[in-house]
Amino acid sequence: MKVSFSVSDLNELFAEVSQQTGSAIIAGKYEQILKFPSLIADGWMRKIQLRPGLELMVHDLKFQDNFILEAEYNELNIAFGIGFCLTGSARGKLYGVEEEFYLNSGEGSLGFALQQKGNMEFQERQRITVVDLIMEPMMLNNFIDSEEMHIPIQLQQIINGNFNSFYTQNFQMNSLMKMTAKQILNCPYQGLTRRLYLESKGIEIIAYYTELLSQQRASLQQKINFRTDEISRIYYAKEILFKNFKNPPSLIELSKLVGLNDYKLKAGFRQYFGNTVFGCLHDYRMEEAKKLLETKKLNINQVARSVGYASETSFSSAFRKKFGVSPSVYRACY
Repeated sequence: MKVSFSVSDLNELFAEVSQQTGSAIIAGKYEQILKFPSLIADGWMRKIQLRPGLELMVHDLKFQDNFILEAEYNELNIAFGIGFCLTGSARGKLYGVEEEFYLNSGEGSLGFALQQKGNMEFQERQRITVVDLIMEPMMLNNFIDSEEMHIPIQLQQIINGNFNSFYTQNFQMNSLMKMTAKQILNCPYQGLTRRLYLESKGIEIIAYYTELLSQQRASLQQKINFRTDEISRIYYAKEILFKNFKNPPSLIELSKLVGLNDYKLKAGFRQYFGNTVFGCLHDYRMEEAKKLLETKKLNINQVARSVGYASETSFSSAFRKKFGVSPSVYRACY
């Protein structure tokens, strides 16, 4: 099932999803719950306003069939946030942006997208549990203060309002991050106490993320000299990625499979292949798609699914971005 809409804030998102899926909205003063019909999904989406410009968005869902949320984001206040994924996985794509982004169990992510159109694809019968802290970029600056020297240049530009592209950063959650996400899911309080408790947990998310940035900064200052066996593992990682291109492992899973930490793996891909890990995967998928289109045995939707896309629309957009023509035009002209 695909649900498409244009939204300017989280209230509109809930309203549009409810209208198109028949979901029920349970609304309070500071909290809304979107309960899906059982034929579509088992579970809910919950939005909690902590303070102006700071909200929690919690998902605990298992869709009955493949489900695609396709949205155009018009305002800044839903375009920036830090997310923790406790269970399941999902894949996202912004149109016009070559690299996909992922939610995977045990991983966190920071993302920014301004006035972009994209989608999220959820797999059937797989429970996905995600806690997102959504905020206005300037609000992050209120919390990090002197820590600003430790953050990436792109993030500084986002906070200052000088960045208008797409930015994402994935990381492995530590035990404190996991515990905070679970505490948010299982908050035992009601009323004002609940709101204050959840706001404190939102601030904890920011604190753990800024500490992660400080650790990464220290790591980047150390020069990496790859050993011969590490180089072999980097090439082995590429081989694993290509063999499993329809359902690839996450960056953290790939790192574990080859016995390298994710930082060395990312640095190795850039050094030896001139691309990011999932940039390499994207290029490989597109080349495989070209081969399938050239045989003219499959329609566009079948080709999309054969290279790991649940949505023909997102596949066609990625193909056009890569090669300058749509899949249908390429197949007709070959």
